[in-house]
Amino acid sequence: MDYRTYLISRIFILFSLFFLFAACAKPYHLSVDYHLPEEPAQLAGQKVSLVVEDQREDKTMLSESAQKEFDLWDGTYALALNETPPADPVETVDLTGLFHKAMQKRLEAMQVNVVDAPLDGIPALIITLEKVNIDLKGKTWHSQITYKAQLSRDSSKIARETVNGQAERAKIMGMGGGKKLAGELFTDVINELDIANLFDNAGLL
Repeated sequence: MDYRTYLISRIFILFSLFFLFAACAKPYHLSVDYHLPEEPAQLAGQKVSLVVEDQREDKTMLSESAQKEFDLWDGTYALALNETPPADPVETVDLTGLFHKAMQKRLEAMQVNVVDAPLDGIPALIITLEKVNIDLKGKTWHSQITYKAQLSRDSSKIARETVNGQAERAKIMGMGGGKKLAGELFTDVINELDIANLFDNAGLL
């Protein structure tokens, strides 16, 4: 085989590999791992409707630098519970859906019955998202999540709490560090909400 033939064959292989990888690259959802805390069932028998509202001024979760690492992410999420991958077919949700699913899992673990829609006489837990972002500065991932929780049976007595969490993690190859950081901070801010205290302050205990 002369050099010209060899060179052409190498170029052909490189182009074949390029188109193979391009064909395999496709949009993906972001799997967020949530770890349920161990809590006493002190709210057993309680009922609540759960609503999650997105009131963020900036709806862009990823900074420009972070977007480059999540370039094929389709903007949806799947909730993984205690490092157990979501069952097929994977149910994907938007950001409010992700918070709703995780908070519902926590309430149900506390033996609180979560109803599908607001009903007269049933307390309403409203989660309002105020800030959710992931940034990549140099070789460090940074993330911040802020939300407010409000619980009441009616407007006469309302319990409120604000949860704010921040975290950072060293960058590893690809988006792995950012994904791990998102799961850790998400778990922290969901579990930080003092649900029992909200029920108490709302006069429901």
